[in-house]
Amino acid sequence: MTSSQSGHPNIPDEPCRGAIADLRVLQQPGQDTFRKFAHGELPAPPVWRLTGIQATEVGLGTATFSMPVTPWLEDFVGIYWGGLYALFADSPLAAAIWTTLPKGKILSTSELNLCYVRPMSRETPNLIGRAKTVHSGSQVGLSTVEITDHQGRMLAFGSSRCLIADFPIDEQEHYPEPDLGPSDGPDPYRRPPPEVSLDDMAGFGDVVPIACQQATISQGRTHPVWHFTGYRVRDIKDGYCESRLPSSPWFSNGNVVIYGGMLAWAADFTMGAAVYSTLPAGDLFATLDIHIRFMRPAAINDGDITLTSRVHHRGRQLRVASCDIVNAAGKRLAMATASALVIPGGARQLSQGLPPEAIIARATNAFAQQ
Repeated sequence: MTSSQSGHPNIPDEPCRGAIADLRVLQQPGQDTFRKFAHGELPAPPVWRLTGIQATEVGLGTATFSMPVTPWLEDFVGIYWGGLYALFADSPLAAAIWTTLPKGKILSTSELNLCYVRPMSRETPNLIGRAKTVHSGSQVGLSTVEITDHQGRMLAFGSSRCLIADFPIDEQEHYPEPDLGPSDGPDPYRRPPPEVSLDDMAGFGDVVPIACQQATISQGRTHPVWHFTGYRVRDIKDGYCESRLPSSPWFSNGNVVIYGGMLAWAADFTMGAAVYSTLPAGDLFATLDIHIRFMRPAAINDGDITLTSRVHHRGRQLRVASCDIVNAAGKRLAMATASALVIPGGARQLSQGLPPEAIIARATNAFAQQ
């Protein structure tokens, strides 16, 4: 089986759009700031412009966000990997805590946990995340989130711990609006995604996963979500994956560091690739959860970020993997772990035309009922 790509450029290679270091967001209490975001009175940060994440409703200690599910987020067989839930969840989880803070306060995610309940699909128009604050102290905040689809079905549940710090701000100063980048054409998530073609989808169930992965590297194959993020796998061995993610300004959540949800997504993809490399021909997997701890900020424009994942447990049904994330200087940024469910015959079912979300849902439901 081979795949081809249209030669579509990587989005992170473009000049980014959105507000970075907009000090106006700190000049009022957090609840007022996110109301302004929800009403379009403050410009969105780059990662929201990239993905379509937006605040839709906020209250004291609560935040509701949405994110469109577009073909940009797929792999080359049309599967939406679970790490997309983590990519999305970090925004409402942090915002819920931020709405409890007074002016002149900032926060950063130090821990993120997600349990995946149900897969998304091309029939899911958007994700909805409803987060609430569990605790908001002088230095630490805790929050939880429920992610649902447009019909209210639970897709994932998560929690977060954020660190809170002072950021002295002059509330009377008239800070200028930051440079928002190019304004011509639609934001990335609104554009037509790159086309991917599989020359022999009927033979997908007969392909040995690690052989397919190694061919992806050697032949320069890609996925739509790789063009969206600039992510690339550099090395695959049995139970091992090494990948790179650019420290693009597109991944800023309004400050000069990488949005934690983007690192969580990349860690999930890398751990998933390591798990996939251990499977025999015909099988698939479904990630069940992810836990990531952040050690230090990942600065934008600071060279490629390296993610290294290894599989530590190879049970008949479960695989457990970890991921180490370091910056270009070799300093650790974060560590993640995940567990995945093996789906025997899943790839063969996919090659026979069964939708991937149906295959994953059937397998995870059967596992949960054991």
